[in-house]
Amino acid sequence: MRKAVYAGGFDPPTNGHLWMIEEGARLFDELVVAIGINPDKKYTFSLDERVDMLRRSTRQFPNVKIDSFENEFLVNYASSVNARYILRGLRTGGDYEYERGMRHINSDINPKIVTPFFIPPRELIEVSSSFVKGLVGPNRWEEVVKGYVPRSVYNSFLVKFRGLQKRWNALWERIDADGSGEDAYNELVSLYGETQRAYHNFVHIAHVLRELDGARNLIENPEQVEVALWYHDAVYNTREKGNEEKSAELAEQRLSKAGLKPQFIDGVIALILSTEHQAMPQGSDEKHLVDIDLSILGKSQKEFDEYERDIRDEYAWVADEQFRQERSTILQVFLDRDSIYSTDFFRQKYEKQARRNVERSIAQLRI
Repeated sequence: MRKAVYAGGFDPPTNGHLWMIEEGARLFDELVVAIGINPDKKYTFSLDERVDMLRRSTRQFPNVKIDSFENEFLVNYASSVNARYILRGLRTGGDYEYERGMRHINSDINPKIVTPFFIPPRELIEVSSSFVKGLVGPNRWEEVVKGYVPRSVYNSFLVKFRGLQKRWNALWERIDADGSGEDAYNELVSLYGETQRAYHNFVHIAHVLRELDGARNLIENPEQVEVALWYHDAVYNTREKGNEEKSAELAEQRLSKAGLKPQFIDGVIALILSTEHQAMPQGSDEKHLVDIDLSILGKSQKEFDEYERDIRDEYAWVADEQFRQERSTILQVFLDRDSIYSTDFFRQKYEKQARRNVERSIAQLRI
């Protein structure tokens, strides 16, 4: 069996790392992605966080295993897991000089270990963990970082570096809420950062807010809709029912405490409850909010497939056969509608691709 090790700090994993992993998984029977721990180095993300990010980012590769090692030469670690290859990436001339020297040293220690070098594609050649971390800070950094890291890593960035806080503060001021909004924001970050969430996390909130921005001129009460989007999945437990009702209750409590008018709060509650997707929404704002929530169905095949893997992750406690049956039933409900989307704007934008994605997913679930 051709077995390889791809090692690094992965603080955090980037799209460059993911490209290397994908190539390694394609070329080798088994690839061990190993986090090397340097006790003298201060890491931004903990070992558990990096393991989780790598696990979520590589779920589509059944022959990839995540591991870690400490205080050991990489070549010796590779030998200890019965790997004959050490996979390394070359982004710069400096990388080549360093890796060439290490390749010779590794050969001196264990000549049976081979070190193949991979050169990433042009669009990833500059991407490194330190590069991505250096992007955090300026206005709208969230939009920039999103393009360089896998979804699970992006979520960790949003949670750890308080992504979208400026947007939340601006919304809090626009609705004339009492206080700073700091406690409410921190609570939302804590809720959406729960480890059992794979899709319904802070990345989902960032996504729906971007969709809102694209349709804002069509919405009658954009502040109500935005508040509802922030809170619509605040409570999310796949083992229990009534998450939307509990999310609405939380929103009511926090908005009442902040001195918002009952009419505004009632509107937010109604919008949140519409995301139960039990019936077609009626009001214009409800239609737009529900379409925003369902916009993931019309994304590219790659993004949709990742969404489906995330949903499976959130229901990992459900047996496979039961999940397939229930998930296909849920998706069929959307497919049986005259149109998945309720508004002209989102129908034109996503309907065709959404139907292709849902049809393909149902077919795979029923195999």
